[in-house]
Amino acid sequence: MCSRKRTLMLCGLIAVGLLAASTGWRHRAMWAGATAGAEEPRTPAQAQSFNPMTTVSPANTEANRASDLVISSEIPEGDVYFSDLIDFFPTAWQITPSSEVGIGVLRDVTDVVVQSGLSNAPCNTQLPISVNLLNATTDKSRTVTFEDGLDDSNSDGFPDFIDMYPDFNDRILGSAQPVQRDAGVADVGGLKVLFQYMTYQPGATIAGRATDPALGAPVVTVLNNTGDPQAIPVPSVVTDVCSPAHWTTVSFATAADGTVLVKNPEQPGTYTFKFLSHGERDGDGDGHENALDPCPLDPDPTWDPRAAEAVGPGDADGDGLPSSCDPDDSKAVDDQDGDGYLNRGDNCPLVANGVNQAGTAAGNQKDTDSDDIGDACDPNPLNADSEGEAPEVLLSRDVTITEAVPPAAAAPATGGGGLLSEHGSGVATWWYALAAGGALLAAVGGWYARRRWHT
Repeated sequence: MCSRKRTLMLCGLIAVGLLAASTGWRHRAMWAGATAGAEEPRTPAQAQSFNPMTTVSPANTEANRASDLVISSEIPEGDVYFSDLIDFFPTAWQITPSSEVGIGVLRDVTDVVVQSGLSNAPCNTQLPISVNLLNATTDKSRTVTFEDGLDDSNSDGFPDFIDMYPDFNDRILGSAQPVQRDAGVADVGGLKVLFQYMTYQPGATIAGRATDPALGAPVVTVLNNTGDPQAIPVPSVVTDVCSPAHWTTVSFATAADGTVLVKNPEQPGTYTFKFLSHGERDGDGDGHENALDPCPLDPDPTWDPRAAEAVGPGDADGDGLPSSCDPDDSKAVDDQDGDGYLNRGDNCPLVANGVNQAGTAAGNQKDTDSDDIGDACDPNPLNADSEGEAPEVLLSRDVTITEAVPPAAAAPATGGGGLLSEHGSGVATWWYALAAGGALLAAVGGWYARRRWHT
């Protein structure tokens, strides 16, 4: 379970970022009927900077060859973090569905480096994460809860998250049937974080919205149970996640037993991967996203959320509350409202909305419009756009596939696991990490971040 902020931060660490899966994608580019241009321009009125970058590199570019696929993404320092990220793979990429691969086969490896703030300190600590993603069941007839998923009830050597279907997935993403599910558990500072990559048919309805089939097959990332309406937010030692962030996922061409997991398209040509992402909102236009800014409605022109020291310009007492909204900037109070969430990990640091307020209107970090400002202090709790626009970027990355070399002369394909897969029927896979990671990040030790996916 995660506490409060952004989904792209791993609960207690990144919410990836890369993506954490969202129950509240409200942006138009990914949905049916939307225009799928090469790149969506940012609205000039938006003050924040958001310039995600992504590369796609197959190890072998020959047609119809099994080949590892490497996808790397990053968000530069100073940019706002991802609020969501979804990848769309070309339907011609040949991916083997989870049902045709052995449970527990290594498919992908994701490595993430995100910057975080720990225990109300500035967001200046780099946090590396590595996770192996295994082929996991897509059979919904046997489910497991978030609390029991780390158990190995059948003693097969895999946590139940792998060979049973998490019951919270449908509450987060809806009832659409994934074609591929890769899952793995990362150890982050002694805490276990569940990563899932969920691949769907083009045009699938996810979180109540139909995706645009013209974009390709959508892939989303679920980190722990972020976005589950039944999840209970709790405070965490990770109080912030911010740029810069970088993540790389390698999807393996073949399994150790020789099973082909992913192959290039059958025919040579140019194929386009699309990456749709949205940045965090910035309600006061000071360049700091709401999820990173404890004073999201009061500009902090001299405050640096990534400063080397807590005490400094814009925060004279170093308590994580910038001078613009600190009731007394000469006296450090790390939890100004006394609700159990430290100032930099609280979506309403001046109004109590913690565990003890769970049954009240304020709620426990309740954020109805998912703008990273809690209902208890949000002047417009039902309208996210009133607290800053979410910049949108749709990246297109072309990959050229060449004629196949006769087998005798062909270089051996690399492999061993494999994140990406697609079936000849046209199902494409995606990867996302944190930052999000790849977008992104959001999941450790029950850290839910200020941004909570919302339907």
